[in-house]
Amino acid sequence: EGLHLWSSARALCKMGGPNSPNEKVCICEGWTEDWSHVGPIDPGPGLDREWLQQFPLSTKGRYVMNARGQRFRLLGVNWYGASDVEHVVGGLNVQSLEVICRTVRDLGFNIVRLPFSNEMLRSQVRVEAVDWNKNPELRGMDALEVYDEVVRCLGRHGVAVIVNNHTTYGEFCGPPSKNSLWFDPDGPFSEEQWMADWVMMATRYSRCPHVVGFDLRNEIRPRLSLWPCWGSGGISNVRGRRDWAIAARAAADLILGVNPGALIVVERIVWPQDSLHRYAACPGPLLPDLAGRLVLGVHVYSWSGPGRFVPRWSIPKRWSWAVDALRSLGVITKTNYGDMCRQALMKQMQQEWGRILEADICPVWVSEFGADHSNPGEMQWMEDIVHVMGAMEADWAYWPLNAGPKPSCGSDEAYGMLNPNWTRKVKVDRRLKMLEGIGLVPPLTATTDPEMGPESPMKMRDQRSLFADKDPLRGMKHPSVPDIRMLLLPPRLHLPDFRRKPQRGRISSSSAPNFPLLLERAKEEVGTPIRRVCSSEVHFTSSEPTFL
Repeated sequence: EGLHLWSSARALCKMGGPNSPNEKVCICEGWTEDWSHVGPIDPGPGLDREWLQQFPLSTKGRYVMNARGQRFRLLGVNWYGASDVEHVVGGLNVQSLEVICRTVRDLGFNIVRLPFSNEMLRSQVRVEAVDWNKNPELRGMDALEVYDEVVRCLGRHGVAVIVNNHTTYGEFCGPPSKNSLWFDPDGPFSEEQWMADWVMMATRYSRCPHVVGFDLRNEIRPRLSLWPCWGSGGISNVRGRRDWAIAARAAADLILGVNPGALIVVERIVWPQDSLHRYAACPGPLLPDLAGRLVLGVHVYSWSGPGRFVPRWSIPKRWSWAVDALRSLGVITKTNYGDMCRQALMKQMQQEWGRILEADICPVWVSEFGADHSNPGEMQWMEDIVHVMGAMEADWAYWPLNAGPKPSCGSDEAYGMLNPNWTRKVKVDRRLKMLEGIGLVPPLTATTDPEMGPESPMKMRDQRSLFADKDPLRGMKHPSVPDIRMLLLPPRLHLPDFRRKPQRGRISSSSAPNFPLLLERAKEEVGTPIRRVCSSEVHFTSSEPTFL
């Protein structure tokens, strides 16, 4: 029935949901799928030969270079969907693939960061995810074959691709969930399976010159008791490792073994969020061995921040006092990126990754950032971060291209660049104008949609509902608020149960029965100097660290 082969007969076949009665997904517990029957695909007709001659790309110091020895600055956009519940890129249910890819080119982007999930590689397309009248050529294809066609179509329109392993299961990423790590310790997707999937994808696009790189994993973060680390060699008590340095290096070597001309994008662990200096260490886990191939990736949003950040919009009012207490203790970050003035943001980015560019070590790709154009505060922050990226001449990719409803999320995409029908807006988007200031150059032949009138004003959105998908306090399959103590604190630091709201914003002993023990642990773990301790309240003084 066209199912993939497996290295063991212990494969489990599960039928799809009610909207796709013919969908079959095979998973195999404890075994690795054999992709040996999958070979390279053809890039397809219609590609510009002269344009293709600039590939493959490589790196030289802080720059990405083309085959002609010229800088190829990554000026990209994210196009999500294949990593989500419908297993195909967004927009195909309202617009043709050709129109969307042409629009990407018309907006001036030269590369697309194209997410996928490991589950997608084994899935069929949901019927409602595609308008078959506008995309008849996709009829009968499985999800991976549709992904192939997206890659080919982008190439025909002169847009390069970096393939991104965004999630394991088809969901919007967010901790703590099954997608927090690069493997699933409780399911069929082991670290070995993750690497086998990468070898297959690198082999599959090895004859597509415009597929220039592979972004190994999106936004790694803790999953319950499993905390990812960089370079410590730590091994978890379940299948797979939690040392991201070991896993990233092993995957990079396997990918380059079958696709030696590819760029390798390694993202930093996103929570806690530290600088890139250990990632760029030479000698280190990645350099000098990956010199010429390595690109380091960072994501920056107004609501994110250094260290153990918590978006302010993500905290229900009944929890806000407890989170303020954790900020006072220095357990979580006090100042997120959106709270920083332009000068402070510049200094912070310089500390996190700007010095790597100054030292000419390797490229840094700001592969996710964005703003809601109806939110004045976010728009001001985007001006600031664009100024920073311009001053540092960084490579970047805006998040996202997508417009309209987000799959299974119940809200529209506020950061998107397109009309609801996935065409270019008639009215100039202020965010695009900002991006033109840092390299974006729309073609003179760009097209717009004559059917769409001037962009209608949008009301200020409720931020908690808007960003719920990226809420660090919410698991994707568990909508209830989790235990904040387990999520925010390191394994050795356990706070007492904060239940009663303190009076006048103070931390009272009545709401924390074991408060003396808490003080000793906080002093030991965080190093917050205690100025004065009374029977009913505690006062702290601390200076905010750059990284927590």
